[in-house]
Amino acid sequence: MKKGLKIAAIIVGVIIILMLLLPFAFQGKIAGIVKTEGNKMLNAQFDFKKLNISLFRNFPQASVTLEDFWLKGAGEFANDTLVQAGEVTATINLFSLFGDSGYDISKVFIEDTRLHAIVLPDGRANWDIMKPDTAATQETPATEEEASPFKIKLQRFVIKNMNLIYDDQQGKMYADIRDFNALCAGDLGSDRTTLKLEAETKSLTYKMNGIPFIANANISAKMDVDADLANNKYTLKDNVIRLNAIQAGIDGWVELKDPAIDMDLKLNTNDVGFKEILSLIPAIYATEFSSLKTDGTATLTASAKGMLQGDTVPAFNIDMQVKNAMFRYPALPAGVDQINVSANVQNPGGNIDLTTIKINPFSFRLAGNPFSLIADVKTPVSDPDFKAEAKGVLDLGMIKQVYPLGDMELNGTINADMQMAGRLSYIEKEQYDNMKASGTIGLTNMKLKMQDMPDVDIKKSLFTFTPKYLQLSETTVNIGKNDITADSRFENYIGYLLKGTTLKGTLNIHSNYFNLNDFMTASADSTATADAATTDSTTVTGIVEVPKNIDFQMDANLKQVLFDKMTFNNMNGKLVVKDGKVDMKNLSMSTMGGNVVMNGYYSTANAKKPEMKAGFKLTNLSFSQAYKELDMVQQLAPIFESLKGNFSGSINVLTDLDATMSPVLDTMQGDGSLSTRDLSLSGVKAIDQIADAIKQPSLKEMKVKDMTLDFTIKDGRVETQPFDIKMGDYNLNLSGSTGLDQTIDYTGKIKLPASAGNISKMMTLDLKIGGSFTSPKVSVDTKSMANQAVEAVANEAISKLGEKLGLDSATTANKDSIKQKVTEKAAEKALELLKKIK
Repeated sequence: MKKGLKIAAIIVGVIIILMLLLPFAFQGKIAGIVKTEGNKMLNAQFDFKKLNISLFRNFPQASVTLEDFWLKGAGEFANDTLVQAGEVTATINLFSLFGDSGYDISKVFIEDTRLHAIVLPDGRANWDIMKPDTAATQETPATEEEASPFKIKLQRFVIKNMNLIYDDQQGKMYADIRDFNALCAGDLGSDRTTLKLEAETKSLTYKMNGIPFIANANISAKMDVDADLANNKYTLKDNVIRLNAIQAGIDGWVELKDPAIDMDLKLNTNDVGFKEILSLIPAIYATEFSSLKTDGTATLTASAKGMLQGDTVPAFNIDMQVKNAMFRYPALPAGVDQINVSANVQNPGGNIDLTTIKINPFSFRLAGNPFSLIADVKTPVSDPDFKAEAKGVLDLGMIKQVYPLGDMELNGTINADMQMAGRLSYIEKEQYDNMKASGTIGLTNMKLKMQDMPDVDIKKSLFTFTPKYLQLSETTVNIGKNDITADSRFENYIGYLLKGTTLKGTLNIHSNYFNLNDFMTASADSTATADAATTDSTTVTGIVEVPKNIDFQMDANLKQVLFDKMTFNNMNGKLVVKDGKVDMKNLSMSTMGGNVVMNGYYSTANAKKPEMKAGFKLTNLSFSQAYKELDMVQQLAPIFESLKGNFSGSINVLTDLDATMSPVLDTMQGDGSLSTRDLSLSGVKAIDQIADAIKQPSLKEMKVKDMTLDFTIKDGRVETQPFDIKMGDYNLNLSGSTGLDQTIDYTGKIKLPASAGNISKMMTLDLKIGGSFTSPKVSVDTKSMANQAVEAVANEAISKLGEKLGLDSATTANKDSIKQKVTEKAAEKALELLKKIK
């Protein structure tokens, strides 16, 4: 008995040891298989940080885990991460590794995943990464040999904590799904199975043409699906779907007929009332929704039947009816009543252009003031045929009596009386007589106060509607200490709203004080908050993207503008906004102690690579202020910090901009010319070292008159053409370059003054200035100086020069010998001279 137990224990021990060791034996093979098959199948960048294998986690199957898995596109999408996952685990039949029939995968678990799906305006999608199946076109036995060794016999698929962005730039659709969790269980390796599905997302936002149809909706689903996998037909059985507080079931089926989808679906909403429909409004659903009191009747129905393929849609009908409803928060003194809504969206099936949208009415009463809206849209794709009316008064000050605003204070009145009807083609063809557009929407005495935000104050604003244009009468907006006054006229505003066509307009903007930093800080804070919540693979940036469908002519008159560390006074000029670009024409301003006139452009035509090209005319700017206020100067010309004086001139630059809208200096190209009439070099380390090198300490306090500096900017370096600095009796000629790394690479020549004696007539001092701005290194090339002296004299004068330098007659008789001796003697004399100069 004991012997049997001992043998059994040994066997169990051996098995455990094998289970611990086997993963390491197969780990390399499986890692190679995954990467090989991935690269074979995908036209993309595919990699992972680590691969782990365990025989215990899903015993008796092996678990293969990829950590920090990512997948990037190619070509246009090379910088976009399609998928990034913290963990991807698949269970694989260990014995299938020993055979030739393929590798069986039965479970997949994905955790902490970010997925960013993009469709470009030309229809190309970043998930289209599968390489063409060339084997399918070959009628040879090799077809079977080239088949993928992976066999999906999935029984369980789990997604935990996935964030997904869907950005369809062609269809103008955008979806943002946060904290998505899902479970799918069933035998996907069989021809027919029952799939058990569970899914939930904490937040779903969906927009079409920039209009939010769903905002931050909480959605969950639990359903059983009869899956006919052989025919790709899925019939819904027991199921519950919840959208915020709306809970419903779906009856019917969906069949995949590549490339079409056939369906027959009907929404079962017997238990939906007005309160549940109110949950579709994010602000209401997120605020004390459980305590909300409601009354009235409401119905919601939806169905879809037919084929979905491209612009062909199934017959569908979505209908919502609300009659004589109200809602009220128990803790507040008033509510909203007389709520009536009749909304319908339908299509008989076929062309999507047959869709009709009708809202008549959408009406309510707030604090005794009625407000109503009606809208009717036909042929929304080809030529929108629309009718819209809005009429009523909204007392913003009464909102706090019907909705808990918290720390927010809101006052003001909106008065609307507007009618509009016609076709988009009437606008495009300028057939304004066929259009109906009249009325106004006015805003008076609006005040908004919110915590951690500047107060907003609008005394009066009025929009006037005509068939041809929308007029904004002179409106002054105060945001904190900032003020801006605008009057403008917008043309094609209907086409812009309905189809996103170009909005044209003229704007006149005035301001006494405008601090751009106030808005950039607020934007940065909101961006940081969004960035903490989002997991989009594209980095959130501070780039201000210029819309491509705007064509504005703007006149600006701004008394004082603050941006970063800079202050601009009396900013005037013209701005033309068109095709994703802002052209600045004769934009003049007082700044940095002088004046600047700017001509150029800022372009986000390529939003991932914004660009600025500008020419600046500079008058009497302060060196020290330019250093303090411009980061670019601090990096390219830190010597400005120590210079005392003003400069004028011109600069032309072309550069890419980074995520903070600062120049990417290693892409900058440009040229310019700067001049100064009165410049103090006191405190400039390089000048101090030059003074030390030539033994003239008085030059450290030298002032320079009338200096001109021509330069070019390329490859991250500023290269100057030779220029002269008159330093007392000394004339210094410099040229060279400085770099982004603060390095100096300059050469210089100092013409010796007459006080240096006869030797000054035949030589100059050659300097090399290297090191960095914080630690410059200056050296004197005495050998070069001596060579210059020799070359400066004619051959017939060599003998006389030799005698003056103290050479004997035997040496002077030999011309070649005297050149060598003269060189050596000149070097000695130069060194002696440098020692004597005080």
